[in-house]
Amino acid sequence: MYIYKNETRRIALVGLFFVIAVTAFSQRTVSIKNNLLYDATLTPNIGIEAAVGNRSSLQLFYGLNPWNGYHGMKKLQHWSLMPEYRYWLSGEQFRGWFTGIHGVGGEYNVAGVKLPFGLFKPLHYNHYEGWFVGGGLTLGHAWKLSEHWNLEAAIGVGYIHTKFSRYENEECGELLERGHYNYVGPTKLALNIAYVFGKKAEPVLPPPPPTVKELYKPQYQLAYVTPQAEQEKSRQLSGKAFLDFVVNKTDIRPEYRGNAAELAKVLRTIDVVRQDSFTTITHISIHGYASPESPYQHNAYLAQARAEAFCHYVQSLIQLPAHIFSVASTPEDWQGLLTALDKMGTMDNIDAIRAIVTSNDEPDQKERQLKKQYPQQWRYLLDNIFPALRHSDYEVSYTVRPFTVDEAKRLIREKPQHLSLNEMFLVANTYEPGSQDFNDTFETAVRMYPDNETANLNAAVSALQRDDLITAARYLEKAGQSAEAFNARGILAVKQNRQEEAEQLFLQSSCKAAQYNLNELRQYLESMQPDR
Repeated sequence: MYIYKNETRRIALVGLFFVIAVTAFSQRTVSIKNNLLYDATLTPNIGIEAAVGNRSSLQLFYGLNPWNGYHGMKKLQHWSLMPEYRYWLSGEQFRGWFTGIHGVGGEYNVAGVKLPFGLFKPLHYNHYEGWFVGGGLTLGHAWKLSEHWNLEAAIGVGYIHTKFSRYENEECGELLERGHYNYVGPTKLALNIAYVFGKKAEPVLPPPPPTVKELYKPQYQLAYVTPQAEQEKSRQLSGKAFLDFVVNKTDIRPEYRGNAAELAKVLRTIDVVRQDSFTTITHISIHGYASPESPYQHNAYLAQARAEAFCHYVQSLIQLPAHIFSVASTPEDWQGLLTALDKMGTMDNIDAIRAIVTSNDEPDQKERQLKKQYPQQWRYLLDNIFPALRHSDYEVSYTVRPFTVDEAKRLIREKPQHLSLNEMFLVANTYEPGSQDFNDTFETAVRMYPDNETANLNAAVSALQRDDLITAARYLEKAGQSAEAFNARGILAVKQNRQEEAEQLFLQSSCKAAQYNLNELRQYLESMQPDR
């Protein structure tokens, strides 16, 4: 039989298996196992696995089927040796999932065997003798049954090369061929029962941390600023009225073109203030403008006369005292024309036209140059730009009465524009610092007074208190150069781990909070120094 033709090789391999087995017993953890699926083929087998390192192990499996079968017509004589390296994904050997690389080799004398899934059908009616060698990848899992017993399942896929002699499947069957075969597919299927014994691996403990001096925990102080109370809360509303007049006329005709809508817009603006019980109108100013397409003196007359007509018309409708009205005029709105040119972007000869508009020449001279040198562009400006230059700007000035804290708490949600910064600050002080209402009050204040340094500073301090450093930095850009502003910038620097800059900022501030914070910062920095 082929399997016994090279006894020296087989004995050497079995000897190697036991040499490795004895070596494994010198390792910290060893597992002896048996493949139950291999047993089902009546093939005695044994495996040994030893831990290597912290997450690895080496395994060697040996199987020998010496049975000659029934009358030599059906048999599965073979021997195999399968070394394997395993990497344990759980971090602990012999527990959980593992991957690996395995090799396989051996000899066989097989006849009349019907393999599952229709694999190698010629084995069913032929007799094969030969050897094989190969390897592949492994994936498996080990379950702990008790302190020493494990159950393992593993599957492997890879490549096997075999060289064989095929005979007729009968006594002294005739040699049919000699050849070789390359196989790619499953190379391993195991259900192992294992006994784990030997010295358990001692846990690798990290070295004890070096003794660290306890760091000082600074407590920094934020400083809000109380806004100055307004002696009189003065406010303004403004707008533009684009009224149409009959050529060379100055009287207001409400029904002419779009005048009805423009006049209604003006009255709505005034009524917003006039009908508010909290406000008192103190002044209404009207400023008239004419466009530059006629002689300057004539335009001066039209601008002033039309502004006065507009003032008289408004006064007659709302019945306010005459002394609160004032009228002014600009004969030609060259600045408005320049603004319109800047917004146009592209236009033939626009730079030359802009140079004429901004020159120091007399207005009538500018008009003549534009008409003569750029007649096409002048016609465009006359039709599309000049109508908007004929307008009357108006501004309604009014005062708002002072409010109690309770009134202010209600109005900050309904009409925050009526409140002064001081009134909003008093509202904030009625809430728990850091609460949502507290923070919302300072956010409302900075929204109503976006360019006020105190409003920006207090909003920044509120943001620092809730560690919203991005918002705090944005508000601090407009918070001015007060002592409290430098203190807030110092706290922002501390929170951003810029201690050296924070120290300089605290030094620039003269407020008590900054001096306290400087001392806290220095104690913290001192605690970071190693002991001498």
